[in-house]
Amino acid sequence: MIRFLVFCAALGAAASAFAYDPFTTASEPAPYTDSFSALDANRDGVLTFSEVFGNPKLSNNFTLLDKNADGVLSREEVRGLISLR
Repeated sequence: MIRFLVFCAALGAAASAFAYDPFTTASEPAPYTDSFSALDANRDGVLTFSEVFGNPKLSNNFTLLDKNADGVLSREEVRGLISLR
């Protein structure tokens, strides 16, 4: 009987140890937004590469989208790629 109680206690301790996940929030990717206004951190009306870095659609196509090669993306340059609010 004592062995059974020790076994149950050990099993309960092992189960609780596996239930704990300390990396839940650290391993989840940061959410990104598709709103031009939300991405425009300094509110200057254009998006720099650092402002769109967290948005893969924009950062991966930044040079292609920058039609006038001025180093920033205007609303017109990204129209249709992201939903503007």
